[in-house]
Amino acid sequence: MSGTVGTNPLFLGLTRPPMLLGVSYTFAAINGLISLLAFVITSKFFYILVLLPSTHMVGWFICLKEPRALELMIAKFAKCNVCRNRSFHGGTNSYDQY
Repeated sequence: MSGTVGTNPLFLGLTRPPMLLGVSYTFAAINGLISLLAFVITSKFFYILVLLPSTHMVGWFICLKEPRALELMIAKFAKCNVCRNRSFHGGTNSYDQY
């Protein structure tokens, strides 16, 4: 054993999440819902034609660097919530009203 670790390009393909046009399925679903909601609220088809591709391009650039960026952000916000009055308690999360 020489102590060197060999890498295989297949490893990256096996660990990536499923992608839809360069973004993860979670981001594509959230992007579609936000664009559809903007269309329903405003009744203007223009919002789907502009908002959907522009948001998709932002997600595409984010997913180039880290494919699971949205999933990591969702997990962080679900586990590590921060309360509003944390400055009054020395930077710790406290749910005391006073």
